[in-house]
Amino acid sequence: MPILQWRCAHGDALPVTLTCAETVTIAPHDDSVDSNIVRIAGCGIIEWFGDGPPITKRVIFGPGIVLVHNPPRLELLTDADRSIAALSIGTYSCDGGGNWLEVHFTSTGAAELSRRLDLLEERLARVERMLAR
Repeated sequence: MPILQWRCAHGDALPVTLTCAETVTIAPHDDSVDSNIVRIAGCGIIEWFGDGPPITKRVIFGPGIVLVHNPPRLELLTDADRSIAALSIGTYSCDGGGNWLEVHFTSTGAAELSRRLDLLEERLARVERMLAR
């Protein structure tokens, strides 16, 4: 039995950085965004990820971005707009007709952690003032 040589890529390509805009085309048909990991830089409102083939992409967002729930073009898990306050990662699938579905979304939780720490500091300050009387 002969052995066939087979060459293929292993792992993901390096992330591609795109600028935040109303439409950020993360999977154009010309394959100019040749990575399954996309970083979106800057602040602003995103209403659509553009036309694309059937594909799934991971998207990294920084704070200051608002994703608009805009079915069927961009359908978010929350059924509502999402304001991103901390580094976050979402996974989005395109049906091949330019309709994107959010499959998963997670945030680092830094904003919530800061909020809780601020509340703890306020409570501690109140207790210290009471004890100082």
